[in-house]
Amino acid sequence: MKKEQTQSNLTDMASKAQALFMVNGAAGGQFERFLEMQDALLKETETFARHWFERRHDATQTAIAALHDVTPNGAADPAQTMRAMTDWQRGSLERMMADMQEWTALCMRCAGAITTVPLDTTAADTDQAGSDKANDRAGAKTRASHATPV
Repeated sequence: MKKEQTQSNLTDMASKAQALFMVNGAAGGQFERFLEMQDALLKETETFARHWFERRHDATQTAIAALHDVTPNGAADPAQTMRAMTDWQRGSLERMMADMQEWTALCMRCAGAITTVPLDTTAADTDQAGSDKANDRAGAKTRASHATPV
């Protein structure tokens, strides 16, 4: 009996788990649109991250080049050091501006992908909702015109 009960429990749990992953006809289109939207967000984020890493690599490479420029012959030259630091900092500011511009563009594209999700209502549903509201207003007018003063 214990084995049959365990078997039944496992079958019941499997059925419940399967139900979680089953999508009925009404929600199927919404779920598909959700996955498409998520895929678009992932692609946008991947592009942003790749460009961000490229800028970080550029920053480390230019920092190494600046270190070599500071001591080209083994002796420190204060004027050369200032020029190298200024050039590296200018590049860093440009990279940070590019980060902010690309971040803003990413946020706008992601918001656009999210807001383009169509509502799963049919024209009949919309018409029915509109007529229900009109009936409610007409009913309220009828009730108001037949009200008995107290």
